[in-house]
Amino acid sequence: IGYLGTRGRHLTGSTAGLDVNQNVLDPSYFSQGSALNKAVRNPFFGKGGTGVIGGATVPAFRLLLPFTAYGNVAFQSTDFNHSRYDSLIIKGQKRFSKGVSFLSTFTWAKSYDLASGGNIIVAGPSGLQNPFNYEAEYAPSNWQPVRTLATAFLWELPFGKGKAWANSSTALDYIVGGWQMNGVNTWRSGFPLSISQSQNLNNAYGYAGQRPNATGTSPVTSGNLHDRLNGYINPAAFSTAPQFTFGNVARILEMRGPGLAQWDMSLFKNISIHERLSAQFRF
Repeated sequence: IGYLGTRGRHLTGSTAGLDVNQNVLDPSYFSQGSALNKAVRNPFFGKGGTGVIGGATVPAFRLLLPFTAYGNVAFQSTDFNHSRYDSLIIKGQKRFSKGVSFLSTFTWAKSYDLASGGNIIVAGPSGLQNPFNYEAEYAPSNWQPVRTLATAFLWELPFGKGKAWANSSTALDYIVGGWQMNGVNTWRSGFPLSISQSQNLNNAYGYAGQRPNATGTSPVTSGNLHDRLNGYINPAAFSTAPQFTFGNVARILEMRGPGLAQWDMSLFKNISIHERLSAQFRF
């Protein structure tokens, strides 16, 4: 029985999907509402600028941005991104004796971070919801199942020459002797799930993503998995976060996706033909 833990500090933002746009409207202006979109005179017009400042007028919020004359301003930093992993590992092993050998490990683990980028198994939300509050992104890592059990075994059946039973006849040995059963089993709980709004209502103001609000209803559904393929998550658990607000749902839900149970089995028969010659049948 053992413990394994890791701590990550000053993690690269670009690797973890935290390339952050710094040209974002300060949330303190959100109270102005639709007035932020009112067309006002563009002080940069006619001075060679193009793109977001190329017209005679611009939306009022444009002149409130930190870098007024620019679009997105990408920022990478290792100052804020951190992670934590803790696990309990139980290992059982029987070395080959009396025809039996197995190795089994059980891992109970939890991992948390600000971003789980670079992972192809489970995608995360579309982007950082509020670059003025990085810690609001701290949530379970989207790649870590809580429980994993893996077992491999080999069992030589106790029949035939040199075994406990049916060992007195060469003919019988050819039929029931030399059989070996092998197996590899993997059982794993599901990956955490992430939720984001299909429409980011704060996109115009430089925000990369927006999450919904929780309604208080559980997102977990029950019943046969095949019957829930198009309804695994209860949509009543969420409501659309309005413009000029941030959704209160975490970056990654504590709810898990479907787990995995997999068996790989094989059956071998070793056949002794001569002292230096043998054959093996595999199924």
